[in-house]
Amino acid sequence: MPTIIFKATERCNANCAYCDVVHKKLAPDMSMETLRAVFNRVNDYLSEKPEEQITLTWHGGEVLLLGAEYLRAAARLQDECCPATKKRVHHSIQSNLTLLNQELVDALLALGIRNVGTSYDPLDHVRGFGGGRDSDSYNKLFLKGVSLLEENGMGWGLIYVVTKRSLPYPAELFFHLTNMTRTLMINPVLVHGGNQDGLGITPEEYADFLGEMFKLWWPSRERYGMVRPFSEYHGYYSDSDASLICTRSGNCGHNHMYIGPQGQLSHCSSAADWGLIDYGNIGDTGIGEVFGRQKRKDWLDRSEVLMKGDCKDCRFWDICHGGCPMDSLAIHGDLSHKTNWCESTRLFLTRYFEPITGLRYEGRGRAL
Repeated sequence: MPTIIFKATERCNANCAYCDVVHKKLAPDMSMETLRAVFNRVNDYLSEKPEEQITLTWHGGEVLLLGAEYLRAAARLQDECCPATKKRVHHSIQSNLTLLNQELVDALLALGIRNVGTSYDPLDHVRGFGGGRDSDSYNKLFLKGVSLLEENGMGWGLIYVVTKRSLPYPAELFFHLTNMTRTLMINPVLVHGGNQDGLGITPEEYADFLGEMFKLWWPSRERYGMVRPFSEYHGYYSDSDASLICTRSGNCGHNHMYIGPQGQLSHCSSAADWGLIDYGNIGDTGIGEVFGRQKRKDWLDRSEVLMKGDCKDCRFWDICHGGCPMDSLAIHGDLSHKTNWCESTRLFLTRYFEPITGLRYEGRGRAL
């Protein structure tokens, strides 16, 4: 099922230290004309492929700055442009929640959004408002937004971004975050073209940070719920139901694309924000055409290249797939290299996961 990273605005009310968007010249918000073109293209694609569905993942910037009326207009345009296919259009959203009110909740529900992805950092001055990153005011509004979601029966999941400032506090952060939610993802900070505010970390630092958290998660994993990447690694080792996030799945070339505020097409948010991929514009390019282009085939051939090259004989291939293709493109200018974060996967699994669990991975379904 194709996932379209849908960025109707790049504006944001926050000033998070590790954000790429706050450092770029922002495009104007998506016009109603372009929004209509998006839904027309979605309808064209789904009409041509009656077995398919599409997820539009609203991303930013901060999506809620668009306002409730904009979101309601999107729901109306979907009904108008996709009369026979709208049931196969799904919406998700990533928001900092600090602007959430009941009117916006109702507008999200009208789009069929029942679960919200968000980010949070209890450490001071990493996520916040203004030049000084007022995290106290930010966190109060964030928690108010969480409460409003729960009052309306909506789910939410949390992303925590590990920065240099996080490294001394793996246990404290683990307990703080898992007491807030049972759906948690722990990602390394991604720094492109510089080390913003000295926040960058090495793959080894990330592996060791995860390892200290894993020591706490593993003995009480039923209590703490789904914590990624621990849960997905455990799923692969135990051959139970498991899925991999896009950076480790090895298949984003099949099912990911990006639409920006002016209708510009790229592969994903990183590809667009870092200026790495240009697929044209939604005004003159269909979704099926993007997925069918020859240069798109390079993404699909990447796995074969890596298995003969950088990832040859790696026993963690099924779990990692060479990592995010954007890292290879940003550093090497091509897709034929693994990401530097592969080392964090190897180190975490060999230093922590396997010794603690007593499992050894030899390929999908072959944990000994």
